[in-house]
Amino acid sequence: MTAKDREVFSKNKLFSNFDIDRFREEIKIISVKKGETVMDKNSFSRCLALILKGSASVSKIGFDGRRTVINRLSEGDVFGMATLFYEEEEFPSEISAESNLKLAIFPKETVEKAFAVSPEFAKAYVTLLSEKIHFLNKKISAFSEGEAHEKLFRWILTFANGENEFILPCSVSKLAGMLGIGRASVYRAFDSLSEKGIISKDGKKIVILKP
Repeated sequence: MTAKDREVFSKNKLFSNFDIDRFREEIKIISVKKGETVMDKNSFSRCLALILKGSASVSKIGFDGRRTVINRLSEGDVFGMATLFYEEEEFPSEISAESNLKLAIFPKETVEKAFAVSPEFAKAYVTLLSEKIHFLNKKISAFSEGEAHEKLFRWILTFANGENEFILPCSVSKLAGMLGIGRASVYRAFDSLSEKGIISKDGKKIVILKP
């Protein structure tokens, strides 16, 4: 494990007080090439994964086979909590490498040992779960509350995940279905946000001007 890897660990709220050396033999460091699937519906392991380098996308696959990107993960982000202790036989989404990835993998058994020896780690884990619940509540709000331009802007902020710009991951028709409004309403909402100087839109490129 390199000094850079340890730095990424220390900056993550879950692992900031984690004793890496105590569990070093159980932590697996793996690489995933750009474009490869990290986890999907039928291929996953019960573990936590910390991104040490690179970025990944989180997608949902619809019944029609279409893929919708719902989140992006970057260096220092953690995934795998959804199935770590929930004994479903399917992973709820698909995680794919947007660039070459370097991951630290924590098997379920290692996480359980860390809970037993470190109350701080257990508390940090519960805190992270709480943050994810609030994140999902924001997603629900984006789909259910307010006028069309409010729904659209909440979705933009949630999807951007702190970034100032991104590429629209789906068609306007698909986005309209996700937000529960008409396609024409989405276009009007984009125009409204643009006229107010809140965003700019050039094709599928969205830039947030006033977050």
